[in-house]
Amino acid sequence: GLTPYEFICKIWKTEPEKFKRNPLQQIPGLNT
Repeated sequence: GLTPYEFICKIWKTEPEKFKRNPLQQIPGLNT
């Protein structure tokens, strides 16, 4: 499986618009 960082990088490359609309703080698991 991917680490959270790898997952973010993968999605960032394919769907950067998601990160423009949704701050990283909203991604589950990052604010633990």
